[in-house]
Amino acid sequence: MESIEAVSKVFFLSPLVALIIGAIAGVLGWGFQFFLDPVIVGFLVLAIVQVVTGFNHFDGLLDLSDALMVRGEPAKRLEVMHDKFTGAAAVGVGVIVLVLTGLSYGQFEGLNLLKIALVSEILAKESIVLTAFLGKTPSYQGMGFYVVESVKKNPAGTLFSLALSAVMVFLLLLDFFIFTFIGVIVAAAMSATFLAVYANKALGAVTGDVLGASNELIRMVVLLVSIALHWIFQA
Repeated sequence: MESIEAVSKVFFLSPLVALIIGAIAGVLGWGFQFFLDPVIVGFLVLAIVQVVTGFNHFDGLLDLSDALMVRGEPAKRLEVMHDKFTGAAAVGVGVIVLVLTGLSYGQFEGLNLLKIALVSEILAKESIVLTAFLGKTPSYQGMGFYVVESVKKNPAGTLFSLALSAVMVFLLLLDFFIFTFIGVIVAAAMSATFLAVYANKALGAVTGDVLGASNELIRMVVLLVSIALHWIFQA
């Protein structure tokens, strides 16, 4: 219930917020497994995450998708990003991300579902911190402005956030192959870096919509990489 300015000052604690979100979705998903099909459970976990976060990050993904399909200067893309319309690109990307994420959750059973729900949410939130740190500050004072400015002015907090996320993910993946831990960390870091660099070039800054999109995309990437590595080392 605090202001954006107040929240941005402690944004480096996002991984702790992710623990709450991931725990809610993961515990409910674990319980649903006793009487529902795994695929349905996967989409229910995704639905819970989205409802808890108010679809805010997903909205950013939709806006960014439409903006990046526009040819022209960054100002033109920003104009499209901030309009009230939802284009074909947003619908297409949104459906793809939701389907892949929901199906990915459905590939995990038992306590592994709870663990991966926590891991994916922690790295999704940490990707916002990293994307903000690497991004250029928007010229207008929206959510992105305050978060990017706060993260950049607090490198110690950012480093603490990265370290905390890595430790929590490592502990959660103790029962998995070590390559799973390395793989998801590298995949999340590379994806967030690429998105920040691309947004800096295409939009001239990392906006609030970019940060939201980072959350949705990196969650999906982490889940897909986890599945791929688990399949490789189990084969």
